[in-house]
Amino acid sequence: MKRSNLNIGIIGIGNIGLQVLKQLTLNSQLNKLFSVESVLVRDKQKYTKIISEDNEFKNEIDNVLEKITDNEDDFFSNNNIDILIELIGGIDPAYRYVKRALESKKHVVTANKDLIATHIEELLQLSKDNSVKLRFEGSVGAGIPIIEVLSDMLKQNQIKKITGIINGTSNYILSSMFENSSDFEDVLKEAQDLGFAESDPTNDVEGFDAKFKINILGSIAFGTRIPLETVYVKGISGVSNKDMNYAKEFGYNIKLLAITEKSSEGIYSNISPALVSLSQPISKVGGNYNAVEILGDLVGNLWIQGEGAGKNSTSSAVLGDLMGIYYRSSDDVNLSGNKENYLSKEEVMIRNYIRLSVEDKYGVLSEISGIFSKNEISIASVIQKDIDNDQDVVDLVIMTHDSKGVNFDIAIDSVSKISSVKEKPVVIRIND
Repeated sequence: MKRSNLNIGIIGIGNIGLQVLKQLTLNSQLNKLFSVESVLVRDKQKYTKIISEDNEFKNEIDNVLEKITDNEDDFFSNNNIDILIELIGGIDPAYRYVKRALESKKHVVTANKDLIATHIEELLQLSKDNSVKLRFEGSVGAGIPIIEVLSDMLKQNQIKKITGIINGTSNYILSSMFENSSDFEDVLKEAQDLGFAESDPTNDVEGFDAKFKINILGSIAFGTRIPLETVYVKGISGVSNKDMNYAKEFGYNIKLLAITEKSSEGIYSNISPALVSLSQPISKVGGNYNAVEILGDLVGNLWIQGEGAGKNSTSSAVLGDLMGIYYRSSDDVNLSGNKENYLSKEEVMIRNYIRLSVEDKYGVLSEISGIFSKNEISIASVIQKDIDNDQDVVDLVIMTHDSKGVNFDIAIDSVSKISSVKEKPVVIRIND
């Protein structure tokens, strides 16, 4: 039986919202399934001007403009809207809009990672209570259908671990540093000039964007909302060209990895730079691409890669969610509500790379080794690098075996207080 068109209400027409509006208005195949009913914006005059000056809308300009409103009550009182698409980002007022839509028995599609990570449990329950769908594929991997793949895997697999590069900006920066021996600040400016990084890049380079994304994936994989405060986060701004070159000598690349895993002891989630062996596929993911590896108990490792940012790839995810609702083909995300034990960095076993700037004199390495030994940390390898200066200072680069996080923190704090150690130690975990 042929289904009737579903009417769409869009909130926000920035880069992604405008692209979605164009596709729903101008794509003849999508026109057969969906009709844009209303578009809510913050400033009607501003967005009327933007649309009027966009040549792609020239044959539909009057039709589109009559649907633009900046009146929230008018928008939500439109009973013809079947699906709300929220594309303004952030938590407020997006949370209020999405909650209002679900309570009004409207399906919701969003690409808002902040909102979903913060309120996933409540919003999923609201969607179930009101017999509507909440879809958010675009919130994690943009064009990568990672949530769809994960949901499908869960039908027959227990997920053990997810490892991913899920921030395109940080991956572009680290890839350029590795390939061109560039400095962090130089590559960041280049990324900003190319539009890969925001003028304020904090969310990307300090790991907060990836934190929201891995939180969503972990919550889905393990069937329980993972508290955001349990996710350890460390960004890439402290990664230097020197560390990248030393990593190469050991046969590693450095990537900002997002990891969430479940063991018999609990769930541990981590965002931080990591040394990744050049033999691992994830070490070769370059540019602004994203990649996710999912470990299931039956399927083993499943690998998915693609563009993780940009208006086209995110729009593709949003439109895919719409199609899933129209054809009733996408699975619901289910959270059990079970309480889990959430592990801190101090409770897990981690292998580390350490770079120390120390005085070039007898006994320094012995003193450092003694501290590590006292704290049950075994050194796997160490190299000494002369620095081209007149201060008799050298770099010691140490690779450890696995050690308990709390032991390592105590040891590195003690090492940093040695008078012969001239700079704060640089620590990067190793992903084997």
